[in-house]
Amino acid sequence: MLADLTPTATGAVVRAGQRIAWQEFGAGEHVVLLLPTWTIVHTDFWRHQVPFLAERYRVIAFDGLGNGGSDRPEDPELYGDLLVAADAVAVLDACGVDRAVVMGVSAGGTWALALAGLHPDRVAGAVFIGANPPLAPGHPVRVAANATFDDVLTEHPGWARWNRHYWLEQYADFLQFFFSQCFTEPGSATQIEHFLSMGLQTTPQVLLASAGTGDHDLTPQQAVDLARSLACPSLVIHGDADAISPLARAAELARLARAELVVLPGSGHEPQCRNPEVVNPLLDRFLQHVFVPT
Repeated sequence: MLADLTPTATGAVVRAGQRIAWQEFGAGEHVVLLLPTWTIVHTDFWRHQVPFLAERYRVIAFDGLGNGGSDRPEDPELYGDLLVAADAVAVLDACGVDRAVVMGVSAGGTWALALAGLHPDRVAGAVFIGANPPLAPGHPVRVAANATFDDVLTEHPGWARWNRHYWLEQYADFLQFFFSQCFTEPGSATQIEHFLSMGLQTTPQVLLASAGTGDHDLTPQQAVDLARSLACPSLVIHGDADAISPLARAAELARLARAELVVLPGSGHEPQCRNPEVVNPLLDRFLQHVFVPT
């Protein structure tokens, strides 16, 4: 959950017996829905956007299963792109919201795509930051690490830490490495420490389960079809030093969705946390375009 901020309302929705917690901030006619991202962190990664946006808009954020204020099941069947999109609809319903601008970071960008594509009546606009939908090949070093994820390795340099057995045995070290790859910008120790504190609030067992079974994930073809079908205004923000999701994925998303693409020079995977002074004005400009006074 978002720390050090006082929500105007809180609540939860329940799916398959699991509690999914949400918080609401600000007030107003127009609503912004901030999606969660991978279970490795909770919604405090939006800490620089919520107070900024809540000055003008009603802002709703929720923790996906596995971290923050939500339950932490270890059943892979409960995780997947389409399930999170359905959770988002349930949160909107619980808050009495018909339509919102949705924003997602990393995996949250994939979930924003699923939500906007499958429920266009609920989405007034979409923002994708460091988005990671399967629209282009991943970084080769990450693809190679995925290929040995289940193997028992004798050494774990670099991305070899992306390994089932290493997570279970050296979870904190994996987190430290992974977040160093999220923040490739020099001088990011504060941000890495913040994300590490969130990662330690869940477990490697939950993280492994969060990979899901694949039954509820977008396939590359589904991602292409949904991106082409987007009817709402969209903004794609991506750093050209993103070590998690290649810029090519953002470029293809923007091309297919006919969205504006903003490339941030020298920026890594989490520009909303590392450079909010750059990202927040982009969000504000986009929202003012979507929420044109009537």
